[in-house]
Amino acid sequence: MPKFALLLPHAPDRYTALSEAENMDVIKDYVAWVEDLETKGAYAGGYKLTDEAGKTLVTSHDGVSVHDGPFAELAEILGGIMVIEAEDWDAAVAIARTNPHLKHNKRIELRAVHDV
Repeated sequence: MPKFALLLPHAPDRYTALSEAENMDVIKDYVAWVEDLETKGAYAGGYKLTDEAGKTLVTSHDGVSVHDGPFAELAEILGGIMVIEAEDWDAAVAIARTNPHLKHNKRIELRAVHDV
């Protein structure tokens, strides 16, 4: 079955002002969503990424250079990646519409995974 990646961006400070209880409510939403998809056989995996920007590697005529970030000042970060299985784009969009990330952060990027 085709796989689709849900890229989950959010503002860098999105969760810093939440109380512990509010943060747990957010986590519970994601866990419930994953558990529901697992029972349907539609969840293929996912990872919560750290909030730091990470590193960018760039190839040039001098070799490969490594830089902090992708940017010095971030408007948003990639908070996580989830992979789902769906029959086609319509089914993938239907599943993505139910992801709690849209409730908590407003935007998901959905990409087809190339099966090689």
